[in-house]
Amino acid sequence: MLRRTKEDIIKELKKCFKENGNKTPSEKIFYETTEVKITDRRKFWPNYGELVREAGLTPNKFDKTKYTSKQLCKMFVGIMRDKHTWPTRGLLDVKHNEDLNFPDSSTFYNKLGLAKKLAETILDFVGDKRGYDDVIKICNLAREKFKANDKEVGEDLITGFVYLGKQHGRYKIGKTKNLYRRREDITLMGSEEFDLLHWIETDDMGGIEAYWHTRFKQKWIRGEWFKLSPSDIKVFKRWPKKIG
Repeated sequence: MLRRTKEDIIKELKKCFKENGNKTPSEKIFYETTEVKITDRRKFWPNYGELVREAGLTPNKFDKTKYTSKQLCKMFVGIMRDKHTWPTRGLLDVKHNEDLNFPDSSTFYNKLGLAKKLAETILDFVGDKRGYDDVIKICNLAREKFKANDKEVGEDLITGFVYLGKQHGRYKIGKTKNLYRRREDITLMGSEEFDLLHWIETDDMGGIEAYWHTRFKQKWIRGEWFKLSPSDIKVFKRWPKKIG
């Protein structure tokens, strides 16, 4: 396995900068267009912004590590209105993995509070502003739900996996609570071993699985089976094995 040095990563970033029209690439673009992985960067820098600065480049306007509460509230309201529902941890992390400049779910929970507290924070942010009836309704429903469940979303335990595997030249994207038993079951149903390529550990299996099924819907064959390209596999593997 290739072990990249700081100099290697900085060189790749500068090359990406030139190919991006002499503009600092977003973190998402950097990982998708080079062989550098987020785990490589984490060995030397706590966040992407620090890497950009050491390379002598100008960071993008927004640094997700320095969002204010007001900025986070605006983004949370934005995704709430876009999806017309309360954003789950999985939904926030899907957005984060689509756009690495968008904070992950833990950033919202750490800054704005967990579950019921987060709903109250958004209500305080909206206050008596006009035109937010939809947001207020969703927040009130969320408060009642979290109160009834008597638990915080941010404290939920990881419950399962969304996986990508290959068998007979086709690719399967599914969800399971027991990753290795599922691999054995699929192997037994076919005439060759089911090759488990990558998995994502999450507390929102349904949401993450639905995201990938929708993303690759043009390549759907039947059931949970798809005809994917090497670049599709690469994109799936860029997701961390544990999110949230």
